[in-house]
Amino acid sequence: MNPRDFRGTEGILYADDWLEDVQRSLELAEVPRALWVTSAASQFFDIALTWYRTDPRASVRGISWEDFKKLFKEKFYPDVALTSLEGQFVSLEQGSSSVDEYAAEFFRLSRFAPSLVQDEGCKARKFRRGLIHAVRTRTSGRRDATFEQILMEAQIAEEDFGLKPKRSSDALGASSSAGPAKRPHFQQRQFQQQQPQLQFQQAPGRAQQHQGQRQRPAAQCNYCGKIGHTGEVCRLRLGVCLFCGAPGHQMKDCAARAARQAGQDRVRQARGGQQGRVFAMAVEPTQAVAEQSADDLEGDPTYHGMGSDGLDLDRVLVVEPLDFAHPE
Repeated sequence: MNPRDFRGTEGILYADDWLEDVQRSLELAEVPRALWVTSAASQFFDIALTWYRTDPRASVRGISWEDFKKLFKEKFYPDVALTSLEGQFVSLEQGSSSVDEYAAEFFRLSRFAPSLVQDEGCKARKFRRGLIHAVRTRTSGRRDATFEQILMEAQIAEEDFGLKPKRSSDALGASSSAGPAKRPHFQQRQFQQQQPQLQFQQAPGRAQQHQGQRQRPAAQCNYCGKIGHTGEVCRLRLGVCLFCGAPGHQMKDCAARAARQAGQDRVRQARGGQQGRVFAMAVEPTQAVAEQSADDLEGDPTYHGMGSDGLDLDRVLVVEPLDFAHPE
C-alpha cells in the first residue's frame, strides 16, 4: 500500500487522511521509526515540499514523528477549517442518510471534536441523539449503553422496519452525470456558519429496477477499487471494523457480528422435534448471506462486504422455519 502524494492544497480532510495513511503504511512496512519523517516527506510536492525545505523545525535532523505531526497540523490544519468541522459535528444528524452512512460521517467528523467524544458514554449519546426518531426509539437510552450497542440496535431497527432511505432517480442521475460521487445529505441543525449540503451517490436496488427505472452506474472506491462506495468512507481506508464500522477492533473480534451469529445459532437450534412447522420470511441484506465465509475473506485486504460506504440495497429473502405444536 503506497501513500498518496501530498501537495498542501487539498484541504484539511485530505491532509488528515493522508497523515493516517502514511503512518499506517510505515507501520505495515516495518520502516524504522527514525526514518518515518523523511519517508513521509518523500511524498511532498509543491507547497508541502516548499514548507518542508524552508521550515527548519520540520527538516531538522532527528526530529521525532510526533513533533513532525504537530508541525504538519500547525501548517495544514487552519483554525477556521477546524472550527467549521467541529461545528458540523456538533449539528450532525442522520437526516435522509442510512444508519451506516451516518455512522461513517460521525467517525469522519468526530476526529475534529475530540472533547465531545472523550469517553464511550459521550460518544454513544451523541450518536443516538442524531438518529432519526423511528430508529432512535428502538435503541437503548441507558447512560451505560456503548456506542457499538447503539449502532447495532440502530442497524437492526433499520433493517427490521424497512427504514433504510431510498435514493430518488433524480439524485442518482445528477450524481452519475456530475462526476465523482457525492456524500449523502445529513441533517445539519442551525449553526453559526451554514454548512454546504453533502450528498453521496447510491447504487439503485432491485426494487427500483423492477419498477422500470434505469439502473445508474454505481460509484467506485478510488482506494480499494470496490463498487458501491467512495474512498472517503471506505472502511478499509479508515481502518475501522469491516462489519459494524466501529474503530478499535477487527471484524473477527466484532461484538455486533458475534451477537448476530449467536441469534442465528439459537434459531437453528430451536428447529426440529415439533409436529408442525410454519415458515417466516424476512428480508436481510445480501452481505449477511456471505457472512458465513467472512473469516476466510478477512485476510483479503479488498474484502469489506459490510461497509457503510458501499451499501448494497439488493435484498435476499431468508426463509426460516418457526416450530409449533399442533393443538390436541
